[in-house]
Amino acid sequence: MGTKENIEYIKQELSNEEKLLESVIKLEKWYKKYKKPLVGAVIMIVLIGVGYMGYEWKKQHNLHISNQAFNKLLLNPQDKKALETLQSTNPELYDLYLYHQAMQTRNKQLLKKLTSSKNPIIADLATYHLAVLDKNNKKLKAYMMRNDALLKEMAGLDDGYLLFSSDRILQGKEDLSQISKESPAYPYALLLKHYGVKVAK
Repeated sequence: MGTKENIEYIKQELSNEEKLLESVIKLEKWYKKYKKPLVGAVIMIVLIGVGYMGYEWKKQHNLHISNQAFNKLLLNPQDKKALETLQSTNPELYDLYLYHQAMQTRNKQLLKKLTSSKNPIIADLATYHLAVLDKNNKKLKAYMMRNDALLKEMAGLDDGYLLFSSDRILQGKEDLSQISKESPAYPYALLLKHYGVKVAK
């Protein structure tokens, strides 16, 4: 009985080894068949990884350089080199700096340029402030009619103020009434409607 069991055991082990050898041979054939596409895929994955890391490094480097240039410009607005660096490395931060300068100096030409900024927030704010500095009711109303206007209610307040200042009280009250009750500008609209504007003559 012991010998018979040993023979069965040996047969089973040989069968397992045959199956393993057969699997290795199949895997080797499969590898030889798909060797070039596999190597190509691995190389492609490595190249994509290296490219992504390089892109992220460049992005971080530009961010660091642009922040340094921005800080230099805040200390010395006349620094032309820092302005050029900021413009080339971070156009959106460059537009923000120009907006900051335009608001400090009330520079209408710069604000007009910024109304076409690629940054929609800067473009929106520049459009609003240009209309306010021009004291132009038509521009303020056009701004208020835009669905995406950020300062729609503030434009309504400014429009009402300009109308009150030019003695068009009824039209001013009508325009101020269009400001929503949920708006942070609503209490100011109520005050303006109630007290009006004292115009120096």
